[in-house]
Amino acid sequence: MKATKKPFAYTLATVLLVSGILAGCGDKKENGASSGDSASPSASTTPSASSSPSESESASPSPSASEEPVTVEFWHAYGEGEEKVLLEEVLPKFKEKYPNVTIKATRMPTDNLDNQVLTAAAGGAVPDLMRMDNTWIARMADAGALQPVDDFPGFADIKSSSFEGPMSTNYFDGKYYGIPLDTNTKIAIYNKELLAEAGATEPPKTIDELVALARTLKAKKKFGITIGGPDAWNMPPWFWTLGGTITDPEYKQATGYLNSDASVKALETIVGWNDEGLLAPPILGGQPGTWEGLRGEEGKAKASYMMINEGPWFFGILGDAVKDTMIPAKMPNGPDGKSHSVIGGQDLVFFNGAKHPEAAWAFAQFMLTDEIQTLMAVKTGAIPVTKSAANADALKGVYYLDKYIAEMETAYARTPSAKWNEISDIFGKAFESALRKKAKPKEALDKAAAEIDALLQAKK
Repeated sequence: MKATKKPFAYTLATVLLVSGILAGCGDKKENGASSGDSASPSASTTPSASSSPSESESASPSPSASEEPVTVEFWHAYGEGEEKVLLEEVLPKFKEKYPNVTIKATRMPTDNLDNQVLTAAAGGAVPDLMRMDNTWIARMADAGALQPVDDFPGFADIKSSSFEGPMSTNYFDGKYYGIPLDTNTKIAIYNKELLAEAGATEPPKTIDELVALARTLKAKKKFGITIGGPDAWNMPPWFWTLGGTITDPEYKQATGYLNSDASVKALETIVGWNDEGLLAPPILGGQPGTWEGLRGEEGKAKASYMMINEGPWFFGILGDAVKDTMIPAKMPNGPDGKSHSVIGGQDLVFFNGAKHPEAAWAFAQFMLTDEIQTLMAVKTGAIPVTKSAANADALKGVYYLDKYIAEMETAYARTPSAKWNEISDIFGKAFESALRKKAKPKEALDKAAAEIDALLQAKK
């Protein structure tokens, strides 16, 4: 960490202790977890004597340090409703527990935000921490803007208690550059009436069963499968579930993976569905849109799509209006007996040059407590990133959430590369070219794999 004279673990424990932040932690339990949980700063984060410069220095902090308030700069791009929960409920709870730390939360404009952040980092005008789209982590880390967090006190516990998919979005070039804050994935959502019209009483468990239902609906001039587009957000859940891969496990090579026999077969299957007329129009930008086709448009047309693949915001926005008409379900399983959806969401990152990294880390740990994770889930629809919060009693009443949590267990992160934007563009163009018959699936994937290799292997 730049401009830090003492080891992070030592300064964190000292700053929190002398500021009175640890008051009340003790041995009491909160939300079913002991105060020693990694999600809350406590005595368990205090380093051993051997990690401190000296016992006398640790025991004798300067008098002024205990009285000096700390203001942590926090950038985010929460939506209006999410920001309201943050400001009115989350931050007051943090202030009550940590009275000497003030979180200055700034809502950032979303347009071109990633480039704005890189410009700010280059000029040294960065906040202490930021809630950042998880596909930006590698690019920011590669530019030298972020601090690795592997050695932060309590990180190992946070890593082990979090879902693997969201945590993996912070990994780049052998290190972790943040921690997951909120996550999402996509599940299958079925129109109950059209599912019955296709001859089913419950959502299909396998891809083959789904295809059979889609063929039944085709005869009725309706669609059984909806993929929102050929891009690298909408397509991967289908491509991965059918056996496709994008790169090797180390994210260093696409050739032999994106254009493997299994990947080519997966794309050929999707192209075959489209050729057969089983895919709804949105696959190539047609109308009606995914939500309109699933629900129908009042005064215009009845529902014509049996299912879409969508995130929890569908239910968060529409609420009880769809509770009796739509069925949330896991994606149907592919050849390996599993489904593999895509990981979305936001991570918390810490900038090089941050003025108060220790207090920022305390805030980050607070945000991963069961109390705050479940609060945000109930109030905003965000999926918790920790397994304990995801299974909290407080969430049992959210009728659609368990399907998303179950999907998280086998969902994959998008390629963590500083060149993700370019990789995403190449991926989408390859799939679109195959769907539009401009290239055969193998030809399209061979070309895309070679182009992505050049990006993955480019020197910094």
